[in-house]
Amino acid sequence: MSNMEFIRKNFKWYFLIWLVIITVIVWYAVFWIEAYSGKLLFIAFDVGQGDGLFIQTDNGNQVLIDGGPSTRILDKLGKVMPFWDRSIDLLILTHPHADHLDGLLEVLKRYNVDMVLETKVNHTIPEYAEWHNLLKKKDVKVVTAKTGQRVRLSGSVYLDILTPFKSFEGQSPKNIHDSMIVSKLVYGSTTILLMGDAEKSIEYYLLYEFPEFLNSDLLKVGHHGSKTSTSEEFLKAVSPELMIISVGKKNRYGHPHQGVIETINKFDVNILRTDIEGDIRLLSDGKIFRRSKF
Repeated sequence: MSNMEFIRKNFKWYFLIWLVIITVIVWYAVFWIEAYSGKLLFIAFDVGQGDGLFIQTDNGNQVLIDGGPSTRILDKLGKVMPFWDRSIDLLILTHPHADHLDGLLEVLKRYNVDMVLETKVNHTIPEYAEWHNLLKKKDVKVVTAKTGQRVRLSGSVYLDILTPFKSFEGQSPKNIHDSMIVSKLVYGSTTILLMGDAEKSIEYYLLYEFPEFLNSDLLKVGHHGSKTSTSEEFLKAVSPELMIISVGKKNRYGHPHQGVIETINKFDVNILRTDIEGDIRLLSDGKIFRRSKF
């Protein structure tokens, strides 16, 4: 039997199979749109000892803040983004340490990225050189972060950039954390303060410059719960209802530090940790955050 004869004989089965596939795709798309339409999705991915934060706005725009220390971020994105979606609207590199940068290299290689926000601080690790080579090769628009920027993610969602407090472009600070991008995510009356690996020196700067602006519903704790961050004075100003610690299981740094946990416990605030919870997924309708499993 020739190939054409075989195809003609089994045409109805081929047709039915394709019809089922198309139906599944259509219903998947409908379910996806219904689940997230008009909502803000925020995920702290369990990427091990590092940061990888995902934002999907009410109109479907997608943002990735840091990418963790490995290719694990690709698997995470593959599970949360529709399989047909190979583009990301904005990548943010808070600072060029490997536990925030390395996963972003793989994202750049495999996704179409519209824009990158970073500080352009000088750092000599080879991964950072590869990062800039990839950005140039793929002709990605790069914006230098600075205090006072408002990055509009949709008509209703925006990021306010609080630090770096000065330009670090081409500079080589003794502590790379001093060049950290700290931002506040806002959707309606719901807010998240995203501290990256910011240490207490930045917290005190924020307390001085933005004392009435720090109050937020959620706080992504600085530096994986290290003792260098999360001062009591800072927590009083932020006054979060929920705190998220992005940290790897049994990490060699002892994060989160017991002293930080004790400080947090003084405020009777719920703590979610990626080493315990896995991916931490939250949905906001602009009025309140809720845990989400999908």
